[in-house]
Amino acid sequence: MALTERQFPVMKSNFVFFRHLSSEANKEFQQMEDEMDRARACLLQLLPRDPVDVIKHEIKPSIPVVEERGESKLKLEFNVKPFKPDELEVKLLGNKILQVTANHEERSESGAKKISYLRQYSLPEGIDTEHIRPQLHEDGVLTVEAPAPALKPSERLIPIEYKSK
Repeated sequence: MALTERQFPVMKSNFVFFRHLSSEANKEFQQMEDEMDRARACLLQLLPRDPVDVIKHEIKPSIPVVEERGESKLKLEFNVKPFKPDELEVKLLGNKILQVTANHEERSESGAKKISYLRQYSLPEGIDTEHIRPQLHEDGVLTVEAPAPALKPSERLIPIEYKSK
């Protein structure tokens, strides 16, 4: 059976029901857009106005200081498995902020994919910033260590005593 193409004339009607729906839908969309604008304005008020404040909000509050072989040191670990070693960067900003960044970009015929990573830590007084040592492990964990001779460990193992009846 062969298919044939048929055209049907579009008849114009004076029926106003759909026009009413259209104006109601436009009114609803306008109300929704107004509400979204109010919500966006409220959210923007929560953001810091000073770019330096943005850095402060991204900084982690607690710095892990551990004791290994009788020495106190800063020890941070970052899961950077999706990144290659040459895509990673460890920086010291103003001798106070440790910043770890990574950027990965892939291009193909279907498009491009970009992955970014940023972590910042405000370093306390007492960290020997001249001897910061980042080390990337095979499992994709980046460890950043630095001597902290003037600081006490931020965590301590407390032995559990076991008593039997």
